Amino acid sequence: MKTLSICLSIAFSALVVWTPSTYAAPNAAEKIMNGESIGKLTLGQNAAAVEKILGKPESKGENAEMGATGEWEQSWNYPSQGVEISMGSATKNGAKKISSIRATEKCKLATSRGIKIGSSEADVKKAYAKEQNKEDSRAGESFVAGSIYGGVMFDFKSGKVTQIFLGAGAE
Repeated sequence: MKTLSICLSIAFSALVVWTPSTYAAPNAAEKIMNGESIGKLTLGQNAAAVEKILGKPESKGENAEMGATGEWEQSWNYPSQGVEISMGSATKNGAKKISSIRATEKCKLATSRGIKIGSSEADVKKAYAKEQNKEDSRAGESFVAGSIYGGVMFDFKSGKVTQIFLGAGAE
């Protein structure tokens, strides 16, 4: 009888842990990454879409295998537009898709919530308050919406956005 009670208890615990509602809502990082953009650039877009939006890259980095993920990554650089894109694929010669986007000083593109280089820290806080990762954000320095493992990150200098990064900043 004691064994049956233990088995039922384990079975019930498993049902509680594995209910569909456990997986119904994506975490903050997934939400922010799935719905975010910088201009018309979004994570997962293919090379043709990138070139349609920004044109051919001014330069490309080496296509290198990332030890932590096994993915192949290549940097596509648009310095005159203030944009650097990491293009990734599962294999060395596989089709490339955007895995991260970095906007810097010359970038005129805005996020889906209207934040761009030069926007105020107060505007960032207002636009991304619900998704703020307070543990990883540093007032006056950086703001993380989602997480460093996937989200949108803003750097500040003198209260203004100096850089925007969309993607996984850490692995």
